[in-house]
Amino acid sequence: MLNYPYGQNSIAPGIVVTPDNGKANLKVSSDSFSVYVNGKYVGEKILIAQGDLGKNAVKEYLINQGFTDFSYTVDGKNIYIDTYEDNAKNMINYLKVYLRIR
Repeated sequence: MLNYPYGQNSIAPGIVVTPDNGKANLKVSSDSFSVYVNGKYVGEKILIAQGDLGKNAVKEYLINQGFTDFSYTVDGKNIYIDTYEDNAKNMINYLKVYLRIR
């Protein structure tokens, strides 16, 4: 006879069951944003941890790197960054590194 430690019809510990059919504001391991600079695709920002700044993580990173002259728009699962062409190449290089390590 099989021994069920949590009962035969119970839910195993660690599984989150939400009463709103999964529409709770919980981080999913596959949450990600596509990042574009001046319309050019740069990469994916994957949300790693609950403490990650989410949709504002890329913006905060750019500000911390000294970029200040840009507009930042989040539309669904896309992040659009517009800046002067002089800034764009340098910003794209920084973002490519950031998106690979984060």
